[in-house]
Parts: sequence; structure tokens; C-alpha cells
Amino acid sequence: MTAAWATFQDVSLMPAPPIDLDAHPAFRQALADGVERGFEGELPSLPDSAELYLLQADAEDVGLVAIQRDYPRPGTAAVLALAVDPAHRGHAYATKALLAAERRLTTEGVERLTTRVPRTNGRGLYFMLRVGYTPIADPPVGDATWFERAGSR
Repeated sequence: MTAAWATFQDVSLMPAPPIDLDAHPAFRQALADGVERGFEGELPSLPDSAELYLLQADAEDVGLVAIQRDYPRPGTAAVLALAVDPAHRGHAYATKALLAAERRLTTEGVERLTTRVPRTNGRGLYFMLRVGYTPIADPPVGDATWFERAGSR
């Protein structure tokens, strides 16, 4: 059994190898919802350097988190995906996972955690505001909205 990389309350982030999304249709749906609700196209791929974590609640796999270190700048990290199985939503698992990752990365010397949300994901944009993140005025890369914890600069 692998030890949790990070925990917060009843949520743990467990290091994971690449996930076969064909074997986990709920995770595929969660990632598709991260692009936009009802999205049915090809899912964006994650960089090879991204770290993947299973989001577990009470020892049950309920979602995925992908983090890339030293991105978009050295000393920072970015959450590239935060996806919760639709059957397990409504329990604040994504919020707890984000807090767990943020705390762990801070103890590891990461200066700032940013998050990336596709502009087509209205619920994701609202979620980031609700958990205390604010849009970055000068986004680092791409055609997404980037967030950081309010007052973290």
C-alpha cells in the first residue's frame, strides 16, 4: 500500500500511474466535465512531466488531480486537472484536495500554486472563485483562465 502524498480531513491524494480512462468511465466523464459540461471530444493530454494523484475519500477512489511542478515558472506549480467522479460530487472533495495539495507543495518549497481552468468550464471558473482563488491578470500561458490564491503574490 502506498502512503498518501497529501491529506486534508477525509481526503487523500495518492500517487498514481497513468490511468486507463477506458477502464474508468466516471473519471473520463469527470475530466470531460473539466473542459465543459457535455463535452464529448478528445480529452486534452497532460504533459509527461505532470504528476497524477488519485483523489480518495474514505479510502475510495473518487477523482483525479494532475500537478506540474516548475510550471509555468521555476518555483511554482500548477494544477492542470482537478476532476471528481460525478457520483461523488457535493462533498467538497475537490476543495479538500486543492487544500491538501497546496499545503504539501508549500512544505516542499513551492512558492506559488496556480490553477488552470478552460474558459468553457463555467462551473470550474466559479469553483476557483468560491475557494478563494482569483484570476491572474497576465495569464502565463494558453487560452485558459489561470488562478492563484488571493494575496499570494
